[in-house]
Amino acid sequence: MPRPQLPPHLVPRQPKTVLGWSMQKQRLIHGWTGKQVAEAFGCSPSHISRVEQGSTKPSRELVQFYDDTFEADGLLLSLFAVVEHAPEQERRRAGGKRPLLRRAVKGDASAFLSDTIPHGTLMEPGQVFEQRWRLLNRGTVSWSGRRLERQGPLTGPGLITSLRFLDIPDAKPGESIEITAALKAPTYDCSSIAYWKMVNSDGALCFPDSYQLGLDVLVRVEGQRPHIHDEADLDGQV
Repeated sequence: MPRPQLPPHLVPRQPKTVLGWSMQKQRLIHGWTGKQVAEAFGCSPSHISRVEQGSTKPSRELVQFYDDTFEADGLLLSLFAVVEHAPEQERRRAGGKRPLLRRAVKGDASAFLSDTIPHGTLMEPGQVFEQRWRLLNRGTVSWSGRRLERQGPLTGPGLITSLRFLDIPDAKPGESIEITAALKAPTYDCSSIAYWKMVNSDGALCFPDSYQLGLDVLVRVEGQRPHIHDEADLDGQV
């Protein structure tokens, strides 16, 4: 019997592990082996394995190949944008210095309760909408002065547009809170994901080694209209 396919070990503080796992998931859904991908793209199977395990950053060309071949509709490219932006974001958190390796406060924990925009919700191009998440402080540490920080760029081709930070209401252990994000869908047909992680009043990640994607929103955009000149060209062909 073939060995069961297991998800790779994920490292929450490294966005490329999220991308690699997502690439592997798309490949497995379509029944391809890593060797088949390597042959079709023109690289070694070991490179594909390292990318999917999150130990090697993929090229944009490889991510584009996965996105096109496995019909991800831009989803993988939106995750790639987060990977590209991650070093700059780390430098900003550290005030331009070498980032410190931080650990979560003992006893600090959260639990996701609900959201208002389910994964894959259909949107019109450029549609403005709100996502509301409910979280539970399920630890023994009170939350004060915390925010959600958007991971990756705030806007761009194929990306959901948002603010960098979202305020989090203070919460004692056992209390639940609601966080609202004002968002704008991409302006052309695609699938796109954006995600946020909790940071403390100093800007450091509260849970650097857990909650891989933090809080996220994933939408599918359909309904893109041709440009005016394209419509004129079509009229001339009729």
